[in-house]
Amino acid sequence: MDDASGTAGGTAGPASGGAPGLAAVLLPRIAEMAAETVARLTADIPAYRLLPDSVLGGDLVANTEAVLKLFFTTVAEGRAPTEAELAAPVAWGAERARDGVPLEAVLRVYPLGARRAWELAATGPDPVDDPYALVTGLLTFLGEVMPKVAEAYLREQADLDWEQREHGRNLAGVLLAGRPARRAAERYGRTLAERYEVVVLRLPEAPGGATNRILRALRSELDGNPEVLATFKGEGGVLLVPLGPVPPGLRGPTGPDGATRRLLARLDTAAELRCTAAAAVAEDHESIPRAQAEASEVLSLAEDLGRPPGLYRLADLAVEYQLVQPGPARDALARVLAPLEDQPHLIATLREFIAAGYRRADAADALTVHRNTLTYRLGRIRLLTGHDATDPTGARHLAAALTAYGAARRTGA
Repeated sequence: MDDASGTAGGTAGPASGGAPGLAAVLLPRIAEMAAETVARLTADIPAYRLLPDSVLGGDLVANTEAVLKLFFTTVAEGRAPTEAELAAPVAWGAERARDGVPLEAVLRVYPLGARRAWELAATGPDPVDDPYALVTGLLTFLGEVMPKVAEAYLREQADLDWEQREHGRNLAGVLLAGRPARRAAERYGRTLAERYEVVVLRLPEAPGGATNRILRALRSELDGNPEVLATFKGEGGVLLVPLGPVPPGLRGPTGPDGATRRLLARLDTAAELRCTAAAAVAEDHESIPRAQAEASEVLSLAEDLGRPPGLYRLADLAVEYQLVQPGPARDALARVLAPLEDQPHLIATLREFIAAGYRRADAADALTVHRNTLTYRLGRIRLLTGHDATDPTGARHLAAALTAYGAARRTGA
């Protein structure tokens, strides 16, 4: 039996008065029992077969022998193991966490070892005089050590998750700042992709403390994707999603490979709400800051336009993106709505009418007004701007003006 971590020892002893002859009968067979237990572990549990031979044939067998010896000694003396006696076995469980062995596999060694001890005690060539004392001792020992192993393993796993998360956050920060990150990645034992899709993420609005729950859910999902580098701040974050190499024969920038959309779908499921995100491809590490700037602009544009939650790229909003670039054309378009600035309800009406696909009934419902009120407001917009939102040409012009107007207000230009 190996594996454990933590402190705290037991105080309650076995229900019986001990089994003085037990140690004499079974202690000489500890090496045999340990070897059989480890052999069963490697045969039944794939996770153990992934451990290096030095661990399987060395530490694991030695740790199992030590725990068996502790068990037989405490049972023979009719007492529970002390805190000091459990310290080393419990620490071994934390080592298995760092080895990547699942908790279920770590705990499995204890009932396996206990079963073999019982078989030898009850049916071996030299049965013990008091099998009841052995059963009581087994239950007492397992009740003491297994909860401590589980607690320590989970604590160690949490520390490992935190370390990995911090490593990913630090690497993301270095890359987003445009600084070389390969040396830091080597120090953390991480491998960087050559290409990334930079995803700027906005968490959905949530009541009360639900935002913290959403963040925890997202981080938990990302913990299972260590190749994705992530950094969060406030109600948003930036993800660096690795992309595959450029296919042979292709030149110039290539599009995403679908990994981002699949990841965001899992994040939506974890958060139980749909997030809004924008992405841009960085063909090398040096272009990551530029890709972040592009994705941030696309995300702000999607939000200004009232687009529903989802993933957006520049190609999705190319026309609108071009309209919001600073220049005389954007300023001219923004001035189209200048007559409406002191009547924000008219701007809101125009925005909802466009978002509703120019359908009067849907726009009126979104604004919670009567259709006649909507018609009156559209008439006021036509009168003040000189463009008719119900006419195809006027509608296109007003939609472009609204995009430019929102961008100008956002930048203060």
